[in-house]
Amino acid sequence: MNRVVLAVVAAGAFAVSGCGVDQIAGDAATPPPSSSVTPTNDPAAEAAASALGPLLESGFPQTYAGVRLDGDRVVVHRLPDRALDDAARAAAHGVRLALVDAKFPLSRLKEVTDRIAADAEHWKTTTVRISTWGPAVDGSAVDVTTADGSEADRAALAERYGADVIRVSKGDLPTPAPAPATK
Repeated sequence: MNRVVLAVVAAGAFAVSGCGVDQIAGDAATPPPSSSVTPTNDPAAEAAASALGPLLESGFPQTYAGVRLDGDRVVVHRLPDRALDDAARAAAHGVRLALVDAKFPLSRLKEVTDRIAADAEHWKTTTVRISTWGPAVDGSAVDVTTADGSEADRAALAERYGADVIRVSKGDLPTPAPAPATK
């Protein structure tokens, strides 16, 4: 009887030890389906995600793309990099972790977002009315919201920054806050 219990416990421990990391490879332009993305109330997952972002961004600038929570799982987007994967596993402290391929590292996406910001005056002289921009957490592109979200907007942005790194959508321009009332 004791041998059976020991065998079951040992088999369970062996099975669980391999379940902490999901390796998801494939088309970086298509993020994994996550129709059940929910906020987490798991302090360990939140702490791991908060620690992993800065650690991986500073330690692996050429391969780290982003980190997000998916329920109780921390998802790290990166270009394939065994050293980054090992560092993420070590820093996750047993939290469920998924390592997902990305198209671009965050450093590349930040270069493009910085260029868009630097070109603000240029865009004011064109028909492209940019509302917001920023790197996609999955490392797939720089998301740019324009007033029209048109193919013409996408083409103009792609010509300046590269077709493969820009993704355009339509959105409202920010509305300035009303001036405070004076007495």
